[in-house]
Amino acid sequence: MPYLVFLVIFALWAMYEMRKSSNAYQARKDAFWERERAANDVRRQDISNLEYITIPFDSLPFDDAAQPPVSTCQDNINKLKDCKIVNLTGMSNTDLKLQYGAANLENLIEYDSNFTTLCSNLARWGQALYDAGDSVGARTIFEFGVSIRADVSNIYLTLGKIYLSEDNTDGIYELITQVTELNTLMKDSILQQLRELLETDCM
Repeated sequence: MPYLVFLVIFALWAMYEMRKSSNAYQARKDAFWERERAANDVRRQDISNLEYITIPFDSLPFDDAAQPPVSTCQDNINKLKDCKIVNLTGMSNTDLKLQYGAANLENLIEYDSNFTTLCSNLARWGQALYDAGDSVGARTIFEFGVSIRADVSNIYLTLGKIYLSEDNTDGIYELITQVTELNTLMKDSILQQLRELLETDCM
């Protein structure tokens, strides 16, 4: 008899939890679509004052004689010369429509895609130079990546290693400060590895 009572109680509890989960899911779904409807009604906003990124072609270490993968990264970045680039990391399409209007969404997606292309190629380019022993060129590339708040972990981690090799612990501390302001899921992992670099320097 106690066993049967236990089964009944368990079944009732399970039904309650399932209903609660279903209600919570429906509430989230309704909130999402309500937010979407509101976003679609936002009129076009002026986006001319966004924080557009300018690539410093004159100061980055472009090399006309470079071979892949460096030449490939350089070519990809050169293709962005006349493109608009904006860091919109962490903003969903709904966020963009709510803030800037639905009519701007297509352009903003393009600008953000250009940012992603820029960051990924900066990361590969800098890493290739670092692996080839050109830490000066790599540092220049990575420092630009940091300045635009790129969300690619190896930009910060490899730059941290370069600073460590130069006994520039202040540079690592500054990196940690900048990473804390990033809007990326990788933030905690990057911070941990940068702090480990500082611990290595203290040994």
